[in-house]
Amino acid sequence: MIDLKPQKTKVFVSGSSHIKELSDEMLNCLNELMARKVTILVGDCYGVDLLVQKYLRGLEYKDVVVYCSSMTPRKGNCLFPTVRSLWELARGKTGEMFFEVKDDAMTKDCDEAVAFWNGVSYGVKCNIERCRKYGKHIRIFVKAGAECVLSWPNGTAGRTAVHRRLRVGLPVH
Repeated sequence: MIDLKPQKTKVFVSGSSHIKELSDEMLNCLNELMARKVTILVGDCYGVDLLVQKYLRGLEYKDVVVYCSSMTPRKGNCLFPTVRSLWELARGKTGEMFFEVKDDAMTKDCDEAVAFWNGVSYGVKCNIERCRKYGKHIRIFVKAGAECVLSWPNGTAGRTAVHRRLRVGLPVH
């Protein structure tokens, strides 16, 4: 039997752990994702991960999957019943390598991604680069006033435009 039911779009929402508040542009992005009725993939970290979960839960949006590298999400950082544990793949890893397991899984599982970045977070920069590596479309929102530079392996042709847009806090498409 062929399943003719269209598959829902999955969007990986990534963000800096040091961001304490979502900007209006970030909230508008989440509203747009909810209006599209996508499945939102998010991690179990403090900062953006928890802010996004709180916002979505507050609006009673239920199509959310929380990813974690441990057996269960970090204490207090999971507000949804659907959890994908990457413990079997992450076991034995430490530091950034431990958390990269869940980030890599979310990148592979998503159809597109959104990054809420403070311009310096190493983890979010890796997620942005990972999306590029896997050919995933990503929109990047940078906290107002943050400066950052991204360079891609295929040269600097798009770097100036990306950098200019990031400096003024505009999404990069």
